[in-house]
Amino acid sequence: MACAFAVMTGLVTAGCASSDAPPRHSLDTTSRTQPPDARAASAELARDSWTLELSNSERIRGVAITTRHYRIHTTSGDEVLVNRMAPFAESMLEAYRLMFPDLPGPPERMVSFVVGTRPQWVRVVQQQWNAQAGPFLTVQRGGVTAGGISVLYDLGQRDTLVLLAHEGWHQYAQMVLRDPLPVWLDESVATLFEGFRSEPDAAALPRTVFRVWANPERFDRLREASQSNALRGLRELLELTPGQLASEGGDALTWYAQCWALALWMHEDPDRSAILRGLLADAHRGSLWRRVESRLGPRAAMLGSSRRVGSEVFRTYFDDDLDRAERSYRAFVDRVVRVGAREHIVAGRSPLLAP
Repeated sequence: MACAFAVMTGLVTAGCASSDAPPRHSLDTTSRTQPPDARAASAELARDSWTLELSNSERIRGVAITTRHYRIHTTSGDEVLVNRMAPFAESMLEAYRLMFPDLPGPPERMVSFVVGTRPQWVRVVQQQWNAQAGPFLTVQRGGVTAGGISVLYDLGQRDTLVLLAHEGWHQYAQMVLRDPLPVWLDESVATLFEGFRSEPDAAALPRTVFRVWANPERFDRLREASQSNALRGLRELLELTPGQLASEGGDALTWYAQCWALALWMHEDPDRSAILRGLLADAHRGSLWRRVESRLGPRAAMLGSSRRVGSEVFRTYFDDDLDRAERSYRAFVDRVVRVGAREHIVAGRSPLLAP
């Protein structure tokens, strides 16, 4: 599966796309994460030594953490971050499956690398993708996900976990979806999981709460673009990729903020939310592009599936009238960025519910 570049909060990333979760859809997906002293009995199944070979003479010692669904290799020197990786990864997978309960668990453990520095990241990317690594190495700050493998590096505790959750969606999607999603949709869904809060519960143990609205960085960029009349039209939004924007010197951060708003536009409306869940279920079954073909014809399905950009999936599942959809989407954005909304975003609450 080809990779699509992503940009979030100044982080440039590249993302290409168990036990059963409870069959429910939830705005806030919450799971308890144990403190380090209880870690081995909960999320971590094993912690082994791991060595990253930078050259014939230079090696970096790290650890490989095994959980039920992940194998995480890290050389980060941040002990707090390292201790959070296992419970956070399992929590984010639970969040994906709570939001999309028709999707299965991954068929095997997903492999991730969270190394300490960018030079180490370059080395792992080269080791994983060999001759195909070149395009990935243009990423200056962030990570890459391809073939179900994610390679990130330490950007500080908060940013690294945000990146882990975003790239983790691409990783999971690559493992369970038979049909690749269009780039705009894959990246839009990934932004929903960037928002999370670490909160105490009744037993005073920390827990990770994923909240789709808790994303002030995306909100700030969306509001700025709205106020400066810099928002792209829906047709253009569906045709672009962050890699294209990066190569042309375009504003990928605004594109990502608009993808976040588009995902919320889908998620917050019960009918569209049900359509999104059904769309992803079709992608899992391998019937997404067949449905596009039955609705728009074989040429549209061929172009959409090969290019992974365009309006074909949107028109098939959400609205064939893009002008009408544009009006609805822009009205939604206007409501999201209205005066006083930011305090709700910071708190992880929907500003749409505010009086």
